[in-house]
Order: sequence, then C-alpha cells, then structure tokens
Amino acid sequence: MMKTYVTFCAVILFIFHIQAQDTIPVLKGKVNISIVKGTMECNFILSNIPRINDYYIRLNSGMNIRYIKNPYGLNPLHFDKSLQDTLSSGEATAYYLKGYNVFGKYLPKAIQISYVGMFPVIADTVSADDWKGNIAFNGSTIRTDGSQTAWYPILYDIKKDLKYDKVAYDIEVNCEDCKTIYLNGSVPVESKQANFKSNLPQELTIFAGNYKMVAINGSYFLNPDMDEDQIKAFETIIHSYKSYYEENLLIPYKGKAVYIQTTPVSKNSNWLYASYPSIVNIGFGDAGMKTFFDKKKGDRFKPYFAHELGHYYFGTYREFNSVLGDMISEGFAEYLSLSITKKLISDSVYKTVIESKLQSLHNFNPPPVPFSAVKSQNDYNNRELYVYYYAPLIFKAIEKEIGEEAMWKWLRSILQTPATFTNYQFLEQTLSGILNDTAKFNLIRSKYFTADSVINNLSTTLGISNTLPTEVPAAQKVAKIYYFLISRPLLDAGSPDNRTILHTEILETTSTQAELFKKMQPVFIKMKASCQNEEGCTRDLNMYETLDKAKEAYQRWLKPFAGNPAYVIKTFTL
Repeated sequence: MMKTYVTFCAVILFIFHIQAQDTIPVLKGKVNISIVKGTMECNFILSNIPRINDYYIRLNSGMNIRYIKNPYGLNPLHFDKSLQDTLSSGEATAYYLKGYNVFGKYLPKAIQISYVGMFPVIADTVSADDWKGNIAFNGSTIRTDGSQTAWYPILYDIKKDLKYDKVAYDIEVNCEDCKTIYLNGSVPVESKQANFKSNLPQELTIFAGNYKMVAINGSYFLNPDMDEDQIKAFETIIHSYKSYYEENLLIPYKGKAVYIQTTPVSKNSNWLYASYPSIVNIGFGDAGMKTFFDKKKGDRFKPYFAHELGHYYFGTYREFNSVLGDMISEGFAEYLSLSITKKLISDSVYKTVIESKLQSLHNFNPPPVPFSAVKSQNDYNNRELYVYYYAPLIFKAIEKEIGEEAMWKWLRSILQTPATFTNYQFLEQTLSGILNDTAKFNLIRSKYFTADSVINNLSTTLGISNTLPTEVPAAQKVAKIYYFLISRPLLDAGSPDNRTILHTEILETTSTQAELFKKMQPVFIKMKASCQNEEGCTRDLNMYETLDKAKEAYQRWLKPFAGNPAYVIKTFTL
C-alpha cells in the first residue's frame, strides 16, 4: 500500500510541475521539405507569446526570412539582428522586431514568420564535421533537433535566461520525396504528408525520409539497425532503466519513447542526444544502436543510453539555467548513468569508468574551478571534463558522504524546488534543506564546492588513487624499436599542389623512444626541406615494439594513398 501511495504523490507532483510552468507558446503552420534538394520552407504563426520586454527570436542561420509580421496587422514589421546573443555566431541568428521601448524592441502577442533554407545533401559522409545543431540531409533523411538547430522560431527571455523551445503545435509537414515523417511528440506517419498536433509542449525534433519503423509495446523504433528480437530485448532493458529512475526519483516517465537510428554526414562523428520523447543515435557500424548487444562493447555502450534517459529528468522534466545550468543538467544525467551502470549493467565497468574519469582530471590545466567560483561557462576551462567527469564524480562522492537515500532526496529536491535561477545558491539551498544538518552541509561544501583541492578530496572519498603511474614511461625504456617516418600534405590532400607522400622503409634500433626522437630531429629538418606540398607537410615518427606491429601499421598508413593517381608516393632515404 505504501508504494502505491508514493507513486500517486509522484503523479500529483508531476502535474503540479507542468501547471507551474511559464506560458507555453503555440506554433501553427506548414513545413515543406525535400530530402533530395535539401530544402525547408516554413510559414508559421507563433501565438500565446509571453509578455517580455527584452528578448530575442532565435532562428537557424541558414534560414532566409521573407517577412515577419503581426498576423492581425497589415504590414510586415522591421526586424534586425543582434550580435549580443551567445548563439548568434553559431547555428542560430538572434532577431528582434524594432520598437520604441527602452530596449528598442517590439513584441506583439503573435507573430507570423515565413522563411526558406537550403542545406547541402551529403550522402557520402564527406563532410568534415557533424553535430547536434546541424540540419543534416544525408541523402535519405533529414535530421534536426529543436533548440540547437532552431529550425523553428525560438523565443528567448534575456532577463530570466529562459528559452521557449518547447511549444504546443499544429503543423502540417509535406515531403514529396519521403516515405515516413516524424515530429517530436506525435506518432510517426508513413506518408508524404501529415498534420501533427500536440497540446503538450515539445521541443521540435524532425526525422523524415525513407526508412522503416517498428512499434513494440507502444515505443517506436525509426530506421533501426537491430533485428526484431534485439529490439524486443532492447526495449526490455531500457524499461528496467526507466523503472530504476522512477522508483528512486518518484517521478514517472510520461509518454512512450521514440528511438531513432541514423547516420552522420561525417565519417568520424557519432553521438547520442535526447529530445523527449525522442532518443537519437547518430552513428554507423560499431557506433550503431546494435552495439548495445555487442559482447565486447555492449556494456560500455549501454551507459550512454542510461545517460540520455537521465535527461528526461535533468533537461526535460526540469530545465536548468544560469552559468551552472549546463553542469547541473549533464552532471546529474551522468551521475544517474553511473548509478545504472553499477546497479544494472556491470560493477566492474562502473569501477573502470570511475577510475578512468578520475585519472582524466589530470588533463585539466589549470586545475578545475570549484562550483562556487564559476562566474561564466568559460570557467569550466574544459567543458567535456567539467560536466561529464568532474561534476558526476563530485556527486558520487557526496552520495558516499550522505548515503544513497539522502542523495535521492537531494535529486528530487533539485527537480521540484521552485527557483527562477538554478545557480550555485540553488545547489546549496537544496542540499542544505534535505540534510538539515549544518555541520554536515558545511563539511560537504568545504570539500566539494569551495575547495581548491577537490580532486584530492574525491580521490580520498572514492578510495581511488589519483596519482599518475610511477613506472618508467615507455619513452624512457631501452628496448628494440621498429620505426618508420611518413610525410603527408598538411591540408587539401590529393589536390594538384598537395599530393606528395614521402616515407622511409621500416627501420630498427635499440634505444629509448626519447633518444630515437632526439636522433630524428635532423631527419625532420631534412624532410621539411624535401616537402613538395604547397600547404606544408607532416613529419610523423611511428614507433612499435614488434616488427609485425610495425608492418601492420606501415600498410595501414600507406593504404589510403597506394594506387591512387591523385598522390605521388616516394621513398625517403635517411
């Protein structure tokens, strides 16, 4: 009976949270897409706009605006761009309507905006980069997220640091060269045209194109690379992760998930992201969703999904702002993933990951700034290390100090305590409130929030040595070394002016790696003088413990160039 009562309370809390949200804008209109041409043409009316004096309207920088007007007015409105918005130099441009208030801005209760964008169709992964905020046409699909790509107009309240990227919507999507269309928060439709509606606010991820979909237990799998048995097993495992979060956070998942598998437009790009109810995996081969079941890699791949599931709470159920908002969202999602790894995946993998994260903190230079001293996201120094390594280790250490039960209470407090700004004071307030022990709180604050020696404190609390290995580095060991040098174009490889490859044969010596590197300095100078590439040449020294490893690497290095008429390969003599 007690468990039933707690679950009921959680539902009430969830409803209260939704009702307490700010105004929800409504987006209505039409989108025309061509995955063959790489085009998006949009005509929208954004209504139910909150009363904001100082704002921006963010829109993808690849979109060309026909007009912005009041749908109830007669004439188009004058708009301008701002370079003050932090996103205006990235994927999105910041716009505002010219007005006569103190901010020089005007914002009607509704706006109508018409625009069109054309993007490259990259079916052969030749792009150098792909990323979450990319409007990506890969030849068979279009992929966008919502907030970062800003393919639809996103209102941003400057004073409150609040973006209105989640909207209720009534949108008609037309795609003449598509078989299936999906808009976040609605059921996928196998058609060239569909009208999608949602009264619940959603971040508008789009995935449309030529792919199959599979429905199991109400969840959809779009473009899956798994067979049906694997999909069923995947759904069962993911359900266990959700249940674990629900039982501890007392907040149920709302709605059924949609799992999307797609390929990047760059060979070397792969990642996951969550835009609930969608979880999107971008990758192919070993980076596809089927890696979930790989005997060697599966247990290291599963925590990534646990992380994205954690973003249902830290990022969807509640969004976080201020300079620590990114750290709170990513750090606690990773903390949840570590908890799933330890409890439901593999304790050995958990220990390996924790130790690896702690050792990786040595890559901070200078040492990480404690939470209390962060004044801007630039203070993270290295965002990857700060939010995915440093922060979750702190949360695991705090868990060890206060116990799992109190830790779950803190997480629930973070998710449910009202606050305009989720800043450092918010972190302190929520932790102090659940501990109700001034001495204990002050100890934790001094060890993990304000100390200059946080890494040492983490090492002590987690029982993991944070010293770098003291054994003699490989570079200082005397041994037989097999080596070769190769020189390639620095830039624009394969062009008429950058096509020369120089290489030595496989050589051997007995010395330390450091001594060999020093011995090669005159050779590097000679190779530089022999460079025949306009944009310069690399000078790569490759060293191996065995001849077989050297031969394997030798073939691997030369394989991209051998037999290719775009390159001239020459043997270089020392």
